[in-house]
Parts: sequence; structure tokens; C-alpha cells
Amino acid sequence: MVVLKSLQIHTDSYESTALHRVQTYRFLLPDSAATPKCGYSVLFFLHGFDSDSMGWLNHTRVAQQLSRFGIVSVFPQGDNGWYTNSYDGKQRFEDDIMQDFVPHITRKLPIAAPGRAWGIGGMSMGGYGAVKLALKHPETFGTAFSHAGAMERMLQGDSHPVFGGPITDSGFRRSESPIWLVEQIMCRFPIQRPMLYLDCGLSDPLLEVNRRFSDHLKFLGYHHQYHEAVGHHTWPYWNRAFRTVLPALAQSIGAEACQADPSSENENIVI
Repeated sequence: MVVLKSLQIHTDSYESTALHRVQTYRFLLPDSAATPKCGYSVLFFLHGFDSDSMGWLNHTRVAQQLSRFGIVSVFPQGDNGWYTNSYDGKQRFEDDIMQDFVPHITRKLPIAAPGRAWGIGGMSMGGYGAVKLALKHPETFGTAFSHAGAMERMLQGDSHPVFGGPITDSGFRRSESPIWLVEQIMCRFPIQRPMLYLDCGLSDPLLEVNRRFSDHLKFLGYHHQYHEAVGHHTWPYWNRAFRTVLPALAQSIGAEACQADPSSENENIVI
């Protein structure tokens, strides 16, 4: 058994023109002496509802798990905005990610160009946001992962501060639905479609939602992976789920495994 060190958490900020404010984010850098010539592969981690950019780092061992690979990981702040430009234009969280955050980290961090070396993922609201952004922007994200993604929130019958009314804003809701988006991207060549890694806990209230989404992908012939395991809509499940999918994610974005540091045997965090 190898006991791994945790990567150091860094904090930075950028000017978000979409949200008219300064946005704080966190990031982890590989513990490596040399940066690859073309830059590191990168993973975006989107938090869930009522969480923040420290959610993943506070409640999972993602910093230890990522120390096995040469990956830059970034943790943006999404509030409760569903990583979406709201129906009324008052919130622009998709533009914040795509027009402000992506250019900022491209300049700031030693990462590869957007595309196959970039992945994005999250849990619940963040799982939805990751899949949606990857389907909308496949030239930026070649891979997406979702733990218990809230894929049908915009299809529910109540009014919503982001998705609007079920009747008055039905067209907008459809445009933000992963079910509709995946149908549109089927018009592209298979190599241009992001790889999707999906999972859900067997005791999660969103289990049937995720089963329906996976079944829809199968019906369309969209290549993806979907798994179920024992667990609830909780951090312990998401921690285990990410640890399980990480090797496949690393391979998908072209990240190299790091050599274990013998001195890490003295650390007390076991993976």
C-alpha cells in the first residue's frame, strides 16, 4: 500500500465581466519538477448546490487522489447558478466559466490547450453543469464526468430562478437540457463528441434521472460509461466514485501517472 501526500491548495482570483465582480477559485498543481512541453492536462471540478469552490477540497480526498497523476485541477465558484446564463439574463454563470475563467487559467497556469487534454466534472448541480458545458463546448472539453448529476432540473414543473417558467420559458429550458444537447451533438463526428463518464449511488434520489439519461445516450448510440454503486447523495459516495473513475479520466485526457514518492510512506493519509 502506498500512502500519498496531499497536493498544496492554491487560491487566486480573476475579474469576471459576466458577473461584474472578482471571482475567487482554487487550484492544485502537480508535484513535478518539469512541466510537460505542451502543458499539463487539466480537470475542472464543479461544486453542487449550496456549496462553493472549496467543497471538493473540504469534503473529499481529491487532493490526495490527484497526486498520483500529472494533472492541473481547478475549482471555480458557481454559487447556485447552475453554471447557466439564466432565462432573464440576470445571471451569466456559463459566460463566467467560458468567457472569463477559461481565458484566465489558460494564461495563468501551465496547462495544455483546450480540447482533448481538458476534462470537466462535478456532482449533482455540478454534474449537470459539467455535462452541459462539455456538450455545448466540445472544442474546449474533451471529457466530462458526473456523479449523480441533476440532469432534469430544468424539466420540472415549477418556476425556477435560473430556468424560468415551465411554459413561458420552455424553449430556454430545452436549450439547457442535456437530453436535447446530446441529440444536437450527434450531428458531429464521433471524435468531436466529449467522452462522458456517469455514475450514481443506488440509494440516491436522482438514480432514476441518471438511468434515464444513460438510456437516452444508449438509444442515440452515444458512447459513454455509466456505473451504479452502493451509496447516497452524499460526499462519502462522491469521494469513492471519483477515486474509482480517476484512472479512466486521466487516460482520457492524456495525463501521465506520477511516480510514488518513497518519503510519502510517512504520511498518514491512506488512499
